[in-house]
Amino acid sequence: MLTAGPLSDRRCCLDRCNVLGRCRITVRFLILVLVIALSRAIAVQAQQTKEVIGFRLRDGYLMVVQVKVNGAGPFSFLVDTGTTRTVIDPDLARQLQATSAGEVAVTTVLHYRQDKLVRLQDVRLGEASVFGLGAIVDKLTRQKMLAHGIRGVLGEDFLSKFDILIDYRKRLLSLNEPAPFGERCRFETIGQYQGAPTTNRLLIGVEFLEVSGEKVQLQLDTGAKTPELFPVSHDSHPSQPWGGSMATSSGANGIIVHSNITLRIGATKIPGLDVVQSRRAVAFDAAGLLPAAIFHRIYISHSGGFVVLNPTE
Repeated sequence: MLTAGPLSDRRCCLDRCNVLGRCRITVRFLILVLVIALSRAIAVQAQQTKEVIGFRLRDGYLMVVQVKVNGAGPFSFLVDTGTTRTVIDPDLARQLQATSAGEVAVTTVLHYRQDKLVRLQDVRLGEASVFGLGAIVDKLTRQKMLAHGIRGVLGEDFLSKFDILIDYRKRLLSLNEPAPFGERCRFETIGQYQGAPTTNRLLIGVEFLEVSGEKVQLQLDTGAKTPELFPVSHDSHPSQPWGGSMATSSGANGIIVHSNITLRIGATKIPGLDVVQSRRAVAFDAAGLLPAAIFHRIYISHSGGFVVLNPTE
């Protein structure tokens, strides 16, 4: 979700599905959220601690952790840097008797609906806690298809309170570790959507070497499996033409897979990637998605505004 202010347009990137093609790809459904009313201001505070949390890895990229909410649990949650607000399913909201904090008007590519916004007293990952989060109540249908048994999604409203090191090989998530050695690549936490600022973003400049080194901003996303570019729309940043080899899937939305693409972020090159591009235009504050899982390890310094890609141990 993209947050522009208490009563402004908000956008939530929640759902994903598999599409047909040469390889299994994950494509994000984009959700536009408007908070209609808030019963009270939500003050968010974090309890800082150094923690090392084990996670389950689904399909090579989805991180599932155990989270306690309002003292109950633990419950299985996805860790998703591409979702700006934490989400819980309706059954968990009822179980917790979570206090209502307003209504949310949600618009997806195909649907329009009203969702609840609730206040969570305490969201705890290990001993690291964030108090007073406002969470969206959503069925999480597609996420549950990809990661059975999850009850919610930890978004950037939670994650941004900590510096995090993700080790995909060891399946460890470390909170508030000192910054490792390596090149520090800056990211931006504020984007633009329909002329309004969006917050809780991880927007990082990426070059596509097959496109004459053209640099675009991608959303660094632990919930994405494959690098993805969005086509040109009146709200989105333009995607670039391609000179590399290409294969076209038989998906209903005309998904195109660009093969053997090299990305460069700072001095780091990532060769041999498949990059997905849909013909369906989407409104977004970035040109596409950069999966965190294409790196073996990644350090995200929310306090410093930089990432370190594949730091040595």
